[in-house]
Amino acid sequence: MSALFKIPARVTKLDTVDQVKWLKEYKSAIELSIKTAQQRAVDEGLAEFVTVAVERAPNKAQFIAEFGEIVWNRLCNHTTRNDWRVIK
Repeated sequence: MSALFKIPARVTKLDTVDQVKWLKEYKSAIELSIKTAQQRAVDEGLAEFVTVAVERAPNKAQFIAEFGEIVWNRLCNHTTRNDWRVIK
């Protein structure tokens, strides 16, 4: 981080708090820029958002072997998310 941002040496507690606030605002601005660029690429037909099904589990095979398929189906957290990908 020090190579990318040249933050002045810590002088007071207030200065450090101000630096954290500025960095959070900068991070938000960059995240918004990324989302905007991704949407522009989708609008231009260069990329797309794809809905992906996700199972939240560290090791499905081991869990099923230990507890069974019925317990897995009851406890597994199934969600979806939208991934952005470039159209080839």
